[in-house]
Amino acid sequence: MQQQRNRIDLEHLQSMYNEGDFQECFKVAEFFLLINPQNQDGILLKAKCAFQLSFNNDTSNKFLTTAINSFDELLQLVPAHEEAMLFLAYISIFITGTDLSKAMMYCAQLTASVHLDTRIKAITYRQEAYYQTGDIDSTLKDLELLIILNQAHTIENRSLADQQQAALYAKKADLYLYHKNDAAKALEIFKEGLVHGYKDVHTYILIANLALDHQDYELGGEIAQIALFSSNDDADEDLLTLYRRLNELTQQNINSRSIIYAMFIALKIYPEQLKCDTVEMLNFAQHYIKMYPDWFIPYHYAGTALYEAGSYGEALPYLHKSLAYGGLALGLQRFIEVTYRVKGQLPIIEKWPVDSPIMYYNAGVCFFEESESNIGNAGISSELLKIRANFYKISYDSFYDYFYNDKGNGANNEPHIFSMCCNNYGIALSVLGEYETAVEVHKLGYALSPFWEQLSSLATALFALKRYEEVIEVAEQARTYSSEYFSFEDYIDLKGRQLWSIYNLGRKEEASSLLNLIEEEYNSFIATYGSELTEQERFVLSQRYIVVQNIRQDLLSEDDPEIAVQVWQEQLDKNPDDNSSWYMLMQNYFQLKDYKQCIACANNYQSVKGAAIKIDSIQKVYYMRGMSYLYLGDHITAKENLKNLLDNCQPGIETEESIICDTNITLAQCSYALEQWDECMDFSLAAIACYDKNGWKWDDVRLQVSLQYADACKAAGETDAAIGTIINILKVEPENEDALKRKQEWKHGGLFSFLKRR
Repeated sequence: MQQQRNRIDLEHLQSMYNEGDFQECFKVAEFFLLINPQNQDGILLKAKCAFQLSFNNDTSNKFLTTAINSFDELLQLVPAHEEAMLFLAYISIFITGTDLSKAMMYCAQLTASVHLDTRIKAITYRQEAYYQTGDIDSTLKDLELLIILNQAHTIENRSLADQQQAALYAKKADLYLYHKNDAAKALEIFKEGLVHGYKDVHTYILIANLALDHQDYELGGEIAQIALFSSNDDADEDLLTLYRRLNELTQQNINSRSIIYAMFIALKIYPEQLKCDTVEMLNFAQHYIKMYPDWFIPYHYAGTALYEAGSYGEALPYLHKSLAYGGLALGLQRFIEVTYRVKGQLPIIEKWPVDSPIMYYNAGVCFFEESESNIGNAGISSELLKIRANFYKISYDSFYDYFYNDKGNGANNEPHIFSMCCNNYGIALSVLGEYETAVEVHKLGYALSPFWEQLSSLATALFALKRYEEVIEVAEQARTYSSEYFSFEDYIDLKGRQLWSIYNLGRKEEASSLLNLIEEEYNSFIATYGSELTEQERFVLSQRYIVVQNIRQDLLSEDDPEIAVQVWQEQLDKNPDDNSSWYMLMQNYFQLKDYKQCIACANNYQSVKGAAIKIDSIQKVYYMRGMSYLYLGDHITAKENLKNLLDNCQPGIETEESIICDTNITLAQCSYALEQWDECMDFSLAAIACYDKNGWKWDDVRLQVSLQYADACKAAGETDAAIGTIINILKVEPENEDALKRKQEWKHGGLFSFLKRR
């Protein structure tokens, strides 16, 4: 019984330690050891807690002494206790700097451990001790041993292994450079470690300069490129100095493509410091186009300079030439946009350039933020989306190969960029309707480098798949992030998705309770901070709140529509800036057939929202307002609204095709009522074309629009076309009375003979 209780107590202690509750764990461990003074696991937990608590400045010495004494006590009980020796070695070498000989003895013992991680830690600690004592040769031997041992971690975690290997190569090279005064050997070691990817831009600056010192100009230029692409404010002066050195070499007629490429990058990053405007960049590019006429880099930078200056017609041939000789991902992004601006159509992409996953990710971001923003319209939006998705796919595939297939080098060791790529790629996949793949991509990205936006995007894909329980779980997980990561409007967005999922699971009482809670939080936030928000911030917040209000509308739809109108009017009184209330009132008045009020609410909603209305909302506004005018007998204004609805539809998407078809049918009816026969025929044919294109079967609607087309043809004097249409109808519906009647009458100029072409 006592043994079982001890086991439970130790499990509790371990749980507290794992959760980071070191203070409480330490207290409980001390109490536990009063009863079990020689319990090894209890002593170890007490020692580890004291070690963690030693980092508190107020009590550091006291806890550190306790930790050392406890580890020593454990070693007296178990002389070969590896974890105790590791901790004591670490404390001596990295914290106190005392008893180094004893620490090195522990490390020597631990190098025989059967556990690879233990051996690696022991040698890592020992090489630091050697370094502190000035034994550089022994330090180098341990570093070489660590490089060999760490190679075994590559299969388990390529990213971590590369990061550790790069640090080892950098330290080894530094020792040769600064302690052995052997720059050639240092450069050789730095080169060996390049495959793992160094994380410090200053390391690359050092390697570039070493390579140039040894007249390895190709390597110097290549490393200078990496350094410049890794630039940060702290390294600006050193990078500018490196550029000037490269420039001096070219002045001495040392022309290396890698050096010239690095100079292009520097001129692009530091145009003000290097006094490089559009003209200077063009002159620089033209000089090297003459020198290297088949090299894509100078064409790329010439085209980029003209693109950024807005000279699209002049930029196009340079960007095209650059891609013809190889090209870059960002060059392709600009080429696509420029081609459309100049020629009015998107180019056929025959070959995607070879470029890094980071550059393809950047190109995807630029394509979305710049190109789609600049040239996007309903006619090409779906094609632009596919192109954007492919930028991210290429980046994703290349990153995936590095992290999971052991392909590529350490330059791709950017887990957070990969995670951001997963987020953007997943969003694009969701818009394309590829939700299952989007879910996989988002989950992988979050596991690699978590951030709350990934969870938000994952919730969107899961919601589309109706995996509501998972949506609720993901929304709750995202909400655990503090307000410094996401704002109140993001919080409302997450709660809205959670609310929708609960409602769709049929838990309406729970949904109603959560709705009331969200409303209280929303109203409280507006009352407290509303006056501090900008107009744009208030607008964004109200936009996010629409998701919540949609649930209110669905819950109210089960009641009398007049009650719903009353509730929405109350909502409008509470929050006059909440444009969703106008939107909901518009729908309820339409349902009540109060078309004048529906039109008024639609007008108010559109006025408040302005150009920020989402596509599905603007479609509904034009539809309800157009139909309201139709029911009120105002066919002209009805047509105006329905034409606007048509303009905001995207052909090729299944749901949009249905809207396009129905709208064309209604427009044909309006035109018929106005005796505008040519337009009636055009709209009717457009509706029929939707049926044919989408392979929809004949139904009553197809029959009626075909009859309407026939009537319009007859009224316009196109009798042959009218009769031909009736014959086609009778092939499908041979017993249709309306078609038979028209066939009989029109042969004798009867029933519709009074209609005249206008």
